[in-house]
Amino acid sequence: LGARGLSAGCFTSPHLFSVRERFLIGERRIPQEAFERHAATVLAFNETLPDGDRLGAFEFLFLMAVMWFGEETPDVIVWEAGIGGRYDPVRTLRAGLVGLTSIELEHTQILGATEELIAYDKIDALRPGGVLAVSAEVPPALRERIATYCALGDKRAVFCGDHFEVGDVANRADGVAFTLTPAGATSNATADASGEPIAMRLALAGRHQIDNALTALALARIYRGDDPSAPPSREETDALAAMKWPGRLEHVASDPDLWIDVGHTPLAVDLVTRAYLEFAPRERTLVVFGVSATKDVAKIAELVAARFDRFILTCAFKSGAPVESFAQVFAGKDVTLAADTIEAARIAKARAAGEGLSVLALGGLFLAVETEHAWLGGDPRELDFL
Repeated sequence: LGARGLSAGCFTSPHLFSVRERFLIGERRIPQEAFERHAATVLAFNETLPDGDRLGAFEFLFLMAVMWFGEETPDVIVWEAGIGGRYDPVRTLRAGLVGLTSIELEHTQILGATEELIAYDKIDALRPGGVLAVSAEVPPALRERIATYCALGDKRAVFCGDHFEVGDVANRADGVAFTLTPAGATSNATADASGEPIAMRLALAGRHQIDNALTALALARIYRGDDPSAPPSREETDALAAMKWPGRLEHVASDPDLWIDVGHTPLAVDLVTRAYLEFAPRERTLVVFGVSATKDVAKIAELVAARFDRFILTCAFKSGAPVESFAQVFAGKDVTLAADTIEAARIAKARAAGEGLSVLALGGLFLAVETEHAWLGGDPRELDFL
């Protein structure tokens, strides 16, 4: 949208190093003055509420975003839901366009115990008369039920995987390259005037990022009233190629190399480890690993243990699960225990430099961010986590 000359606001979560990362217009963060002013207003409002009805952290930030965007009046605003859609604050915006990027069994006590129920909960962020753009990452088995649920609520589902055929995928350390051909075209058909399928590139690594990008492209086109299945223009391909997102299989340091990923669910960790191993040798990788105590510790640990051989197991200062709660999964592997992310970063950097290894820090947001901060000489205990 920004490439088309629109000012685009973004309210997203989580943040990595500063809570102000969650509030953007283009690449501009909310100014510190505006952040403090709106925070004071919301805190004062919160004090007027009954004890049993005080705001949570996400609601607090959501209201701040409403006020800041109200002052700045960007042309369009992208809002990321906190948990689901039915009871999430973003539902109050009555959005006419919603993107459904993935479905996983998480927050089941709130969203429902099946992927189908979770899909319905998320769809409820969309107002009647609106359009739902469904990523190809969403399980195809849910397609008919998603379409039916939308129709019952006077909503329309658009399935982004129907628009293009993806080919020639090459996942590399600097991103993923691929080609797009309009779906349904014959093998000899062309996607652009040059006579060849359109070559695309993302700065984000991983096959799953192609589906994310195509969903974003469809959302932007539907918003503008354009055909979501038309071949991408040069303007669109350039915009997608320039897109970055911190913390998603991000290369944050060199000599030795440090990669981080903030994924904290089994699906996210599965996708990112598969992507990483497509361009980085398993035998030359040292993994700094820890999990947040509130996540699926056992399943995430088992998945990572099966993919790699060298580990530094540790516990993040913020919400980290004790190492002893998952260490047994790594029995028989090359394992070093570290008391915290400061020690883990120190050991990993020294070992990687001495043995010619790359370091991958993953397992959760706090683990990844604390490791990066410590690696660069900071104290993770000082980070601006909520």
